[in-house]
Amino acid sequence: MENKGQTHSTESKKILKKLKVLENIILLVVFLFIAYSLDNYFFTIPVIVSVLKGTALISVLAMAESIVLAAGGIDLSIASIGLLSSSIMFFFVEAELTGVVPAIIVSIIAGGCIGLINGIFVSKLRINPIIVTMSTALFARGVSGSISNNIAIFNTKPEFAFFKSVYFSIIPVSCIFTLGIMVFCYLIFRFTVVGRQIFAVGGSEESSRLCGLKVDRIKTLTYTVAGFIAGIGGILVMSDTLLATRFFSASADIEVILAAIIGGVSLFSRANIFFRACAGAAIIAILNRILYGLFVFDYMRAIFIGIIALIIIATKNSMFKHKNQSNY
Repeated sequence: MENKGQTHSTESKKILKKLKVLENIILLVVFLFIAYSLDNYFFTIPVIVSVLKGTALISVLAMAESIVLAAGGIDLSIASIGLLSSSIMFFFVEAELTGVVPAIIVSIIAGGCIGLINGIFVSKLRINPIIVTMSTALFARGVSGSISNNIAIFNTKPEFAFFKSVYFSIIPVSCIFTLGIMVFCYLIFRFTVVGRQIFAVGGSEESSRLCGLKVDRIKTLTYTVAGFIAGIGGILVMSDTLLATRFFSASADIEVILAAIIGGVSLFSRANIFFRACAGAAIIAILNRILYGLFVFDYMRAIFIGIIALIIIATKNSMFKHKNQSNY
């Protein structure tokens, strides 16, 4: 009887382990099925391209958030940094102060600077990251509003036509850029010392210090890199969408974090956090499309996304707890 119980327990562990690997694929299939059930035009090329663009743009920001989460922190300013970067690029290009390339460089550097400020206040001054990043998010949105005079930022410049291109009628350029960023981040975290150090700090700051790691420097680097990637995300949004300010709504910072968490980003995912972040972004993008098709907008959309996100996270969390308890 005892052997049968052990065998059953072992089989349960194997099933749960497989589900843990396939959980995001299962979720995506479920949401795709729901989307098609509610909208027979969901699998048409225009809709697919729209969803892919949404996935790509959210993914870049979610990957930036994932880096901070991997180090044991949190950043509530990622989408706000993206908005600031897009506003700066809009200002430089619209005023014809520089060409497109210098404007892009300045915008990305601005994002990195906000990330650096976050890192210094969190690591050196020991201020709670929620307070710090919430403050810088307000600052970034304030500066963005000052640049644009609180009017909608429209991208009508022909210089950005390339970013709006679609290859083979179905693959947006933004997806290619996002894939490149994901592969680059994966390689850095998988094969470099810096990547392993970030996960070590996220696992235990005290143990990392005892091992001789410069924890403050690593945390500052983490927030700075996240700021740079968020800046790149802002450039992609500005280049790929007609109305950047609509994408970076007031709830965008929270949606970015939700995308990372829904995807299953954790300290135990290691370099897979970037794949998980993109999966979470895809779920958010599909959900947005479903709600858009049902004519659910603004506040009601936020309510539905919040409720569905809670259900998904609670389900995953209960599965993970059950898996841990079965190990004893």
